[in-house]
Amino acid sequence: FNQIDRFRTKFGMTNFNKRCAFTLSELILSLIIVGVVAIITVPVLINNVQKKVFATQVKNFAAQIEQVAQDELIAHRTRDLFNTDFADKNKLLTSEHFRIAKTCEPETSLTDCWKTQLTGKDKVIYKLINKSYHTSGISWKDKTIILKNGIMLTYDTRIDSGVQYGCFHFDINGTDKPNIAGRDWFAFCVNKKGHVIAWVMELDPLATKMSNCKILKYAPYYCYGALADNNWKMDY
Repeated sequence: FNQIDRFRTKFGMTNFNKRCAFTLSELILSLIIVGVVAIITVPVLINNVQKKVFATQVKNFAAQIEQVAQDELIAHRTRDLFNTDFADKNKLLTSEHFRIAKTCEPETSLTDCWKTQLTGKDKVIYKLINKSYHTSGISWKDKTIILKNGIMLTYDTRIDSGVQYGCFHFDINGTDKPNIAGRDWFAFCVNKKGHVIAWVMELDPLATKMSNCKILKYAPYYCYGALADNNWKMDY
């Protein structure tokens, strides 16, 4: 015997090769099991990664808006944001404040940017998390800009209960899917001090924001509030 044969004989490994081999049926069964596990887990992993990416983009955009607001307060030497360019969307949505890739004027914003008034495969339809169509969708006609990082947004001012706000609606990946409120479509406002808030529902508890995020007309605002209050985790 050579050294290998002596070793196998000593330790009872004379049938070693036969013991370690797999039959073809065993290999096929193993591949089937691996395939089934992959089918089940891969979509979940991709969805979780997508949520984290979206949440980070929303967080970064909110920080960007707050920085623009603070810069405006300093530049205009005021404590009221609405004594700055935030009082006029035509002054705010310019290359002076944003890195703009495309601008759509009010008469073309719903066809050339949001694409909600197109037909056929090019039409974009916005939904809620519960998979129902957003009843109003993107129905306003307002100036829209698309930033070089892909964020699409519109802006307007409003007064509620005597308090003035500047409010943004935005889709963090433009017209790309999923086009769902709380995933890639959100809305928030800035107050006169330049802080980003979830509009008038800012003081609602987290549970209320999470619930309303899935079902209500103002879901984009509730979803932003839920995301910010939940440490930027899409658990709703």
